This record gives sequence, C-alpha cells and structure tokens, in this order.
Amino acid sequence: MLFDENTMGGLRSVLDSAAQRTAGAIEGSRNVVERAKLRASLNDAYRKLGKAEYEAAVNGVSSMEEINMLIGKITELRRQMLDMERGMQRGGTLTCPTCGKLNSADDMYCPACGAQLR
Repeated sequence: MLFDENTMGGLRSVLDSAAQRTAGAIEGSRNVVERAKLRASLNDAYRKLGKAEYEAAVNGVSSMEEINMLIGKITELRRQMLDMERGMQRGGTLTCPTCGKLNSADDMYCPACGAQLR
C-alpha cells in the first residue's frame, strides 16, 4: 500500500479544510459585492434626496412627496445593509465601522485602518 490509513486520513482532513476555506472565501466575496451594490444604491438615494431638497429650496416649491419617498427608500436600504452586516458577523467576520473592510472575527483591530472592532 502506497499510503497507510493515517496518512490518508490526514490528507482528507487537509483537503476538507481547504475546501471549507475556499467556500468561505467565495461566500465572503459575494457578500462584499452585494454590500458594494447596496452602498452604491444608498449613495444614489442620498444624492437624489439632496437634489430634491436643493430644488425645493431654490424654486420655492415643496416636493415633500418625493422627499418622503426618498427617505423611505434610504431607510429601507440602511436596514438591508445592517441586516447584511449582522449576517456577515454571524459568519465569522466583522465589518469595520470605519472603513467597511471585512475582518476575521478574531481580530480586535482592523488591519486596513487600525480602528477598534470591539
């Protein structure tokens, strides 16, 4: 026999561990992309809200219906982002409150910006 049972068991363990880490990295990448999309949508909604406020102030015309709709959209996007970040934290990662980078749940400080994570 080329490999004994202990060696094969060790190899299986290493391969299983590598597969789990790869799956975790892929899932983390998906979360980062989804979070970036949410952040872009949120920034766009803030921009539209500012534009509506500006136009209302300059033209003296109240656009409260549009403003309230945008506020509702911003509130919903912020809730979605918070839910996503909570889900990421349950998955063994922490989101830096300063720079938004994903960090290991074991990290006390963000390696990207140095902010305290807990």
